[in-house]
Amino acid sequence: MISDGIELTLIMQITAGGIACFKCYASQSGHEKTDLLCSHFDGSPRFQVYCPSSTLCGKRTIYSKFKTPMITTVERDCAPQKRTVLTYSDNKWQNREEIVTSAYKEGCFIGEDRGAPAGPSEYCFCGHHLCNSSEPTKTINMSYIFILITVLLFATLL
Repeated sequence: MISDGIELTLIMQITAGGIACFKCYASQSGHEKTDLLCSHFDGSPRFQVYCPSSTLCGKRTIYSKFKTPMITTVERDCAPQKRTVLTYSDNKWQNREEIVTSAYKEGCFIGEDRGAPAGPSEYCFCGHHLCNSSEPTKTINMSYIFILITVLLFATLL
């Protein structure tokens, strides 16, 4: 970000770079590979993909709550950084692919709150090979907080 409020966008043409990431889906609907569900994620090679159009791996943690306790689901994939630009060269129009390296920063952030009962999703991006395997960093489950408070109260009574 430049001081006058002008955002600097870093772009590089796709070259022989890329990054290896884990890939899995939160649900199987609409996906051909039902063996890549995140509920079966174990970090094995079958979940590894090469991302030639990314410099970062991504992980989205989705929190859901209906008439049940909090349900946490995760999706892992390459960070979507590829942009296709139409250019005119040699008397013809051509598509040129670029990687927008400033699309995301490394680290985690909470997405926009749109009023979901369990709150917004958490998005994490990291820049080294196979880095998107970790657990979510959002809030601790309320049952853990209750247990911790109970233990602390019991300890003070002794």
